[in-house]
Amino acid sequence: MDSLSKVETTAIEACTAGGRHLRDAYRAGDTEVDRLEHDVKSSADTGSERRMLEAIRSRFPDHRIRAEESGVHEGDGAYEWLVDPLDGTNNFESGLPSFASAATVLKGDDPVLGVVYVPLLDDLYVGRRDGGVRYNGRPVRADGDAAPSTATVASVIGHDVKRRPDRAAVSATIDRAIEERCKRRLESWSPTVHWGLLARGRLDGVVCYRPDREEQLLGELFAAESGLETERGKRWFVAAGNDAVFDALLEIGRDALADRA
Repeated sequence: MDSLSKVETTAIEACTAGGRHLRDAYRAGDTEVDRLEHDVKSSADTGSERRMLEAIRSRFPDHRIRAEESGVHEGDGAYEWLVDPLDGTNNFESGLPSFASAATVLKGDDPVLGVVYVPLLDDLYVGRRDGGVRYNGRPVRADGDAAPSTATVASVIGHDVKRRPDRAAVSATIDRAIEERCKRRLESWSPTVHWGLLARGRLDGVVCYRPDREEQLLGELFAAESGLETERGKRWFVAAGNDAVFDALLEIGRDALADRA
């Protein structure tokens, strides 16, 4: 059976290789981009993914990989990889420096490893099942003493939410509730970046509604391993670094989604 430590080393290599490509492409500003109504496609995605897959396949040619751009690469090894070569494509192509390359490794259906590399800051996050979360090699915990009225809370939605008016209405209700209860709502278009900040205690909480599976599996691993308080509903998830913020976000989630999630 493959050693998870070897998988971790490869995941770090893959994310940093993809991230360096993103950094160079961002600074050069010469990507090809297709702007769609609800999404953006960039040549930076495919360039980063190619480098990430090369790193993974060179070490573990038998592992199954689900890559955002190229789809499923079959395999029968011990682990499955979820590869997100550019989390935050809209940000990237809008000139906003919040984006990352990320990989999540599953054993069965359970995430056991998550790696996020934020190239413009040279920030590396590694979360490992029963091993905590590390930020640039140092263990971190998501402890904080913010009250809801002073909290900065991220909101995350999946790609399908804005395509459905009924779901967009639920999302808008959640947004208003966060803004009424908390100091600031940060609309996350690069969830893996913000999961890292949550794990460090730099953000105070998160509310997710119908989140995309790839980022959410990594996020829930980071949340568990950094000590965030969490609760999951049918289509929602909340997490926070202390009781007061958690209770407020849990109330928001239940009130907004109890009948419609």
